[in-house]
Amino acid sequence: MDPPTLPRALDSIARQDHPAIEVVLVAACGPSHRPVDAGAYPFTLTWVVRDGPLKRPLAANAGVEAAHGALVTMLDHDDEFLDGHLSALVAALDADRDAGGAYTRFEVSEGGERYTTVGRPFNRLALFEKSYIHHSALVWRRVLLGTGIRYDAALDIHDDWDFVLQLSERTRFAFVDRTSFRWHADTGTSGGGGQGNFDADKYSTQHKYVRDKWSLTYNRHVERYNAAMAKAHAQAGAGGVRAAEATLRDLARDVGDDPDLLSLLAMLRGRAGARDEAVALMKRAVEQRPEDPDLWFNWGVACALARMPGAARQCFERVVALAPDHAGARSWLGRLDAAPR
Repeated sequence: MDPPTLPRALDSIARQDHPAIEVVLVAACGPSHRPVDAGAYPFTLTWVVRDGPLKRPLAANAGVEAAHGALVTMLDHDDEFLDGHLSALVAALDADRDAGGAYTRFEVSEGGERYTTVGRPFNRLALFEKSYIHHSALVWRRVLLGTGIRYDAALDIHDDWDFVLQLSERTRFAFVDRTSFRWHADTGTSGGGGQGNFDADKYSTQHKYVRDKWSLTYNRHVERYNAAMAKAHAQAGAGGVRAAEATLRDLARDVGDDPDLLSLLAMLRGRAGARDEAVALMKRAVEQRPEDPDLWFNWGVACALARMPGAARQCFERVVALAPDHAGARSWLGRLDAAPR
């Protein structure tokens, strides 16, 4: 839309260390867009201009359809890539040929200051609740356009979330554990951002549109998840620890750091004698749902069995802070108090 922030966005691409970049600049405002000096930048610049203005999803579709590279990402005119963003994502895809996309965490900026950081290892079910993958923090293989994915023209916000959901149904994502994209949430005009750029009615209406659009798909994934977890519990109850672990590790490829899966897997690894691994798994589970006293309790038990009484005590004390009547945590605290020092 030719805003004053466009040079910042282009400069952030120019600073990338990946050696082969094409920028497809879609003049969403139409032919009134001021010219950009392509010679001022170290990348190829391809212009896409229509007779009139384009809505966000139509502009996005025009851009991806005009791209020539094997890999594609997006960058809105008021946001920016941080150093090394593209090369890290390309390296992840080079290392994982079966993954059709790779993504990083992203920084949310308001008023020129970092407000928060968003992102996590892939969890399919969580992605249907609210997007934790920004489409500018994601690089994907352009060959996937052949599967019919496009930005939904019925949306003006949440179009990026819907697009990521489309991609996630067609390919697997690699997670790159770094923060290398900055979303300036308060500088746009979509109504889906931060302070000064938030329209509550529009946000909720279009959020509901996406949830309704994907409800049947989401329900199928939930059913698959529940069936796999029930199978793992049954296998573990029948003594089939290895079979239960195999079921959970297969499920983890779809739901990643799901805290309930990690908790059950930690119990199985502890039962198999891998107590340090059980502690690490429970740490990951709690990080995903830190207000769950039962997860803290299971972490405490894992620490106690791994002969880490100090860490176990901290976990059980956290349980009591969250759930004062938790009998199991109080019992364990009593046992720790009575243990020889």
